[in-house]
Amino acid sequence: MWLEAGMAVLLLLALAQSALLIHLWRQSRQLQQRIDALSHGAVRGLTDVPTSMLVTALGRLERQVGLIEQQPPPARQSYELAQRLAREGADVEQLISQCGLSRDEAKLVLQMHPVST
Repeated sequence: MWLEAGMAVLLLLALAQSALLIHLWRQSRQLQQRIDALSHGAVRGLTDVPTSMLVTALGRLERQVGLIEQQPPPARQSYELAQRLAREGADVEQLISQCGLSRDEAKLVLQMHPVST
């Protein structure tokens, strides 16, 4: 009789442990699913911020390129005019006023293109 009672108690303990293990296993699966969902959401949230920053930066760059495209082309003609005027005997002040050169640029043009004789 004691043997049967001991076996019954052991059987009940084994069943209780099995039920507890199944319960803990289900909880761990639910926690893992929640962790996966949170980490996926966090990764998505992290990638959204840089993407929006890139879009904003790209918009700024496009506006700047548009402004640059609206500006007149580089002053190649001004330099060609300055060279011609320098060969004809123009001075620094004339190159500055007629060609839009800085003082140093005008001096350089005069040095590079002396008066033709």
